Amino acid sequence: MSDNKKGVNPLTSGVAGAIIGAAAAAAAVALSDENNKKKAEKVLGDMQKEGNKFFKEISRIAMDLKDRGEKMLPSQKTIAPTKAKSAPKKVAKKTSKAKV
Repeated sequence: MSDNKKGVNPLTSGVAGAIIGAAAAAAAVALSDENNKKKAEKVLGDMQKEGNKFFKEISRIAMDLKDRGEKMLPSQKTIAPTKAKSAPKKVAKKTSKAKV
């Protein structure tokens, strides 16, 4: 296994950002009143912060589980190398033919 910790999948975070951005844009366009627009932007900003916290926590838990799983696997040092058994050598029988 690789020791690289990649963290969050860029595709996942991109999709989540696009959804949140689309919701924010739709709310901003739908609301013509400036006060309502600011309230909606604040609510959506707060939702985005909560979503980011939740996503980071889930990612942290997943990485912890991955690390625990890797620790439970035997390391290469503890696995004894197996030696291939050589095929048994054939013993040639000497047969003597009697001359007539």
